[in-house]
Amino acid sequence: MTLMTGPVRIAAAAVCARDGADVAGLARAELLELSRDLAGLRRAVDVSLAQVAAEIDRRSTADAGVSGLAAREGFRSTGELIARATGGSVADARRLVAVGSLIADAGAGDSGFGGAALVDGAVTGGVVTGGVARVLSPLGQLRAAIASAVAEREISVDAAAAFTAALAGLPDTDVTRDLFARALAKAKPSGIGEGLALHEVRKLVWRAQALADPAAWEVREERQYGERYAGLRDDADGMVTLTARLTPLDAAPVRAVLDANVRWAMQQRRDDPGSDTRTPMQMRADILVSLCRHALDCDQPTSGVKTTVVVRMTRAELAAGLGVGEADGVAQPLSASSLRRAAADAEVIPAVLGGDSGVLDWGRARRLFTASQRLALVERDGGCAWCNAPPSWCEAHHIRWWERDAGPTDLSNGVLLCARCHHRIHRDGWEIEVRPGLAGGGEAGDASQRAVVWFTAPRSVDPARTPRMGGRERYDIAA
Repeated sequence: MTLMTGPVRIAAAAVCARDGADVAGLARAELLELSRDLAGLRRAVDVSLAQVAAEIDRRSTADAGVSGLAAREGFRSTGELIARATGGSVADARRLVAVGSLIADAGAGDSGFGGAALVDGAVTGGVVTGGVARVLSPLGQLRAAIASAVAEREISVDAAAAFTAALAGLPDTDVTRDLFARALAKAKPSGIGEGLALHEVRKLVWRAQALADPAAWEVREERQYGERYAGLRDDADGMVTLTARLTPLDAAPVRAVLDANVRWAMQQRRDDPGSDTRTPMQMRADILVSLCRHALDCDQPTSGVKTTVVVRMTRAELAAGLGVGEADGVAQPLSASSLRRAAADAEVIPAVLGGDSGVLDWGRARRLFTASQRLALVERDGGCAWCNAPPSWCEAHHIRWWERDAGPTDLSNGVLLCARCHHRIHRDGWEIEVRPGLAGGGEAGDASQRAVVWFTAPRSVDPARTPRMGGRERYDIAA
């Protein structure tokens, strides 16, 4: 495995060219360019560090015993040795080893690396190492494509580690390969040079993992259910710390109630800024206390803030109880069987994709979006169409304003945005457009799925004004 330092030198040169610059005095464009150059340097260094970490791990195997490199240096494991050198955690060190091993196995840095290519979301080809061609299995092709992406600094080491860890135990099939290939394509930088953050990559990985092996995903949910807990602990200063670990589906109604009440409180604050000085964290604490007090005497009135949890799956998944779906406020997919159980709850609304719905277009007949329209917008946008905040944070807004532009209350003129993104987009002059095109894998007759939201920046932000995909389609992959 050849150490790749060329990208480090190139990236370092771009950063060092600004040596002595006053960061506080940099123009906006210069500051953003410097940020991108530093991020590129970090990725390049991380790739080299991963290669070295993998070699240290290879020389510290259990078979080597006390003669292993890590043991001779006085460490119990490779992770501890690398963590001491980097100042990071053992978990970070293990991720470096995993990605470095992935690069080594794929022949990155050796002659002919790159034979496994990602084309239009599909992996093709094999790898040539030392002049010898290797025909790879579907997962082998995928691992080679991931190694290529991280070696070329298209994804970070942490993102590559997330992909690699998710592949463990999955079936070595074309279906698995193609699902993760589509996720990898979305994780890479787009035409305007923006990739996804790690938490966004994890959403893609979870989706691909669940679709690749739904049965194993259901077993995973059963294990999570067995690991749930909640506890109270008295702190030394007299405060009480509440800790809980919930399954994603169990957390959905908790999140919905907390988010809805915080949103309601924030809306009241807008009308009278001095009326409520609490932070969102304090609001959540007060809501939990109020809920428990209400449980002691159900004759007491509640806050009156209405909340719902929407779970969604296809008609075929509902009938068979197989496959995966999703629920509002839950970042990862959920098995169809758990969603069927949840849909039996009176406080949970099942949204069956492809089923009948209410009137979704009202024109100028009414100003506010209806509950049916909002549910349809959630199906299309998934939450905030820009930042992917959960639906409970969002409001349905007119793209063409109701008063200024005489915009209709129709799905083609509606978009889900959280309050922060809504104000920022209007303030900075972004344009929003809903384009036709089947998104999210909806059924052919489902009109609510036949649209994708696009955002176009003003020239002050992007001189080329390249449209940027938003909504569910940005983070979703279809089965």
